[in-house]
Amino acid sequence: MKIIFINPPVCNFIGHPIANSPTLGIIYLATVLDKAGHEAKVIDADSLELSWDKLKERLAQEKPDVIGLTATTLGMPILYKTAEVCREALPEVKILAGGFGPTLEPEKTLKECSAIDILGLGECESNIIDLIECLENKKDLKIVKGIFFRKENGEFFKTEPQNLVDNLDLIPFPNYQLLEPDFSAYHGVHGGWEDIDMPNAVMMGSRGCPHRCIFCCNAGKKPRFRSPKSIVDEIEFYKKELKVKSVQLYDNEFIGMSPQQNQWVREICEEIIKRGVDDLGYICQGRCNSFIDLETLKIMYKAGFRWIWWGVESGSQKVLDRIKKDLKLENIYHSFKVTKEAGIHSMMFVMVGFPGETKEDIKKTGKLIKEVKPDRVRIHITTPLPGSELWEELYSKGQIDEFDYFKYDTRLTVVHHTDTMTREEIKNYYRLLVFRFENGYWYFIKFFIQSLFTLDGWKKLFGRLKIIFSHFFGWFKLLANK
Repeated sequence: MKIIFINPPVCNFIGHPIANSPTLGIIYLATVLDKAGHEAKVIDADSLELSWDKLKERLAQEKPDVIGLTATTLGMPILYKTAEVCREALPEVKILAGGFGPTLEPEKTLKECSAIDILGLGECESNIIDLIECLENKKDLKIVKGIFFRKENGEFFKTEPQNLVDNLDLIPFPNYQLLEPDFSAYHGVHGGWEDIDMPNAVMMGSRGCPHRCIFCCNAGKKPRFRSPKSIVDEIEFYKKELKVKSVQLYDNEFIGMSPQQNQWVREICEEIIKRGVDDLGYICQGRCNSFIDLETLKIMYKAGFRWIWWGVESGSQKVLDRIKKDLKLENIYHSFKVTKEAGIHSMMFVMVGFPGETKEDIKKTGKLIKEVKPDRVRIHITTPLPGSELWEELYSKGQIDEFDYFKYDTRLTVVHHTDTMTREEIKNYYRLLVFRFENGYWYFIKFFIQSLFTLDGWKKLFGRLKIIFSHFFGWFKLLANK
């Protein structure tokens, strides 16, 4: 069969593409099908900036038997529109969908979008061949594990769960020859990171996270690890064939889960050094746990690791306990301290708007950032995602105020309130933390000075001064009030 996977064109909603890196999930699936003898490809409609009419034209030319779509919760409105456009272009085609968005609310997805026929639930490398061959031979879909679909009588049916691939080395490397546009169209991780040169490749060395953070819709999943040899084989391929200069390991927690994981990380680093790919720059994510040790961090630095992104979330132990982060503040201080000693840069992720969080907790978060002095800080608005414990709690209390998932962006819109904070208070504290720790005072002073040298700047000077003063006084008021 001919299968085309499509990364939906977000550009048609917001005016520009957001695809910095290829969408790994659908490339993995296309690779698995290609190796099984099917005709498969991936069209990144966002990176290609395909209008809806251009997408229709392209599908009419390709005439696939099956179309696969993917989306996060934030991308659900775009997923629906893309599915409808695909259905208009090819009325008889089978349309599949997967990703965190459809997986977490399968019945809601099929009810709201009649154009979608079947949902893949979770990781689909282990069932995609069965599904495609079932469609090809017109067999009963009930025999395929891990899917959710609409029967001919309109009823929904969920099959038994699929078995996850325990040996991740069995999953083939993503075949970028199946991807359009070419890999060279992507610059990789955004934001400009010291010691991280472009182009950049994104890959995963493990899957799953055993922890229980209430805001995560992927919590409590068994961690599975690729072999160090397999990981470095893929890195070598990226360096030699795709000419990348850096790699982002996008594992949920690449370091910090256990002493056994530390040993795994050290073996990866030794393999990187042995094979001479230590001239690349590496970024990974970590957990500020008691297992973080200087010895592991030093060999990571030697292997080329230059940034660790740490999920800290709050500087209040009360809040950390409330969100089941299972971290102690002393673990956070220790992790940042030894990471700096090893020569690796740190970024701290923080969120604002958790249940039970108060102004005093926000002040404690500010205190933690000031004392730890991370190289970068990234502040987000706490956002209840369907499938998470946080969603269930806030929904049961009637505290979710916005159900337009396109607004679940974590940076622009507050979609909930709590027992201790209104939506406006959450947004205000978020703005103040961004002002103080992401931008810093000098950003606003520079912003003001630059306004004096352009006509447009003079026209907007009063409004900009108002913004600057409101942020300055807001921050000092936060610190002053007890």
